[in-house]
Amino acid sequence: MAKTAKFAPVKTSKGWRLSIPPKYSQNGKREQHFFKTQALALGAAADLKSKRNEYGTQAKSISPSLAEMATSAAKRLEPFGVTITDVVNRFVDIELRNQASVPIETALGQFRAAKDGRSDSQILAYKMMAERLIEDFPGRSMASLTGIEIAKHIESRTGGPSAFNQRLSLISAFIRWSEKPPRGWCKSASIEHIERKETVSGHIGTLTAEQCRCIMNAAELHFPECVPAFAIGLFTGMRQKEIARLEARDITEDGVTVPAVSSKTKRRRFIEMPAPLAVWLKVYPIGDTVVPPNWIRKEKAVRRLAGWKVWSDIVAKMGFEPPMSAEPPEDAPEWIDNGLRHTAATVALALGKPIEQLVFEHGHSGGLNVLKNHYIGQMNKKEALAIWSLSPSGEKLRASR
Repeated sequence: MAKTAKFAPVKTSKGWRLSIPPKYSQNGKREQHFFKTQALALGAAADLKSKRNEYGTQAKSISPSLAEMATSAAKRLEPFGVTITDVVNRFVDIELRNQASVPIETALGQFRAAKDGRSDSQILAYKMMAERLIEDFPGRSMASLTGIEIAKHIESRTGGPSAFNQRLSLISAFIRWSEKPPRGWCKSASIEHIERKETVSGHIGTLTAEQCRCIMNAAELHFPECVPAFAIGLFTGMRQKEIARLEARDITEDGVTVPAVSSKTKRRRFIEMPAPLAVWLKVYPIGDTVVPPNWIRKEKAVRRLAGWKVWSDIVAKMGFEPPMSAEPPEDAPEWIDNGLRHTAATVALALGKPIEQLVFEHGHSGGLNVLKNHYIGQMNKKEALAIWSLSPSGEKLRASR
């Protein structure tokens, strides 16, 4: 019969020592505790004796089946170097974190409210991110989400590497915000293993003449107020954010002035009026603003109606027969990042515009090498002329899925 632990304090040079057998210690190993006074040591001993007595009573009441399960569990855990207590502690920790967390719907609502002061494009990006997360993880607590689940979610909800990386950045910002005190709803470590995807460098994508025609026709038919902005992008190569900051006074018969405050490089530049742009602006003159209200959503709708794989909530409300879904068709082509800007530069070079002038007009901080290495020779002159010849037309794009 095993000896009964007596928990008798012993006076040593370090103080009153209390020896605790593995059976009663917190870590399952023998422990030595030291106390400054005998009274403190005796108090701790009394607590341990109470624990010993309680344990003995419980041990007598353990059913044979429970003892068998505990023994079996201990054997299965033995190769991993953990005890039943370790497993129970981990489980309890997970449950406590889940109880202290909040549903993903609640977290996303508060996150979006906190980011309400961001740009329109950023607010829309967070909105789309939230809708997708709620669709895939309804009612889930933030603490229960795993990195593997989030990675699969992003993979299924995005197209190419760029879209994957953009969505990962948005969700990472949301997870880290949720982790910070006083929230503490989850751990950002759950997503740290998700690796960004490599994107193809050294190659730029351009639109064909037919793709450009579809975009401009879609804008003419469905959102004529968007035509000037699309035409400016296609024929001048201005960045989308620069176009969004343009004012009506920046555009004259001679050309387009990009103010320093609007330019990415923070330098003023002037773009001579391209002949086709002058034609488009004559038919679709600029009003009080260059881009219309709700521009971001309308711009996406135009690209979607032109056949690209772009999510758009507007097209779902436009009364098409059969109705269009906000989700684009799976077989639709992915939109080319900076497609209008790259196309404009490629067309200009193919038609003989001096590269030095194009560097200035496009605001390329990389100088001549950027254009020489990535744009020259990307398009033949016939295709470039077809794009340059695009003009407002009565030919309308038939709305289709």
